[in-house]
Amino acid sequence: MNEIEPKIRPLVDALNRTGIVRTFSSCEGHFDPDQQTLVDRNHAYVRFIPAEDRSIAEVENLLAYILPRFKRQHGLIPVKLTAYKLYTPIEDEQVEETFVLELHPFNRFDSPDRKRADVDRAIEQVATLMYAQFGTGDDVQ
Repeated sequence: MNEIEPKIRPLVDALNRTGIVRTFSSCEGHFDPDQQTLVDRNHAYVRFIPAEDRSIAEVENLLAYILPRFKRQHGLIPVKLTAYKLYTPIEDEQVEETFVLELHPFNRFDSPDRKRADVDRAIEQVATLMYAQFGTGDDVQ
């Protein structure tokens, strides 16, 4: 099993502690030119599905709570927070549904250090919003 990258860990932990979702993939973002690949790595993300016995509606409510509050509390900040449902074909008639929460630096021309600092700050801010609404998760089963 791969380790969770340290800079995205606060967001992964906050999501899991809600008890509403179960994360399974994440990336803290890689902004240096030598870290780039054919796949765009200039953003951070967490992928997740509903936790056991939780509905898609509960996940959507979680995202509907977080997204506008992040924007309202932090105004025009240098990170764009987005969420969406990703549909991935698995077999002939089977499609996997995954939720994705992404943090993109607003200005792609900023220096790698600036993008890293902005995304790290946004990760902490989103995690703090979740803890404010859902607590530390210590009581989540």
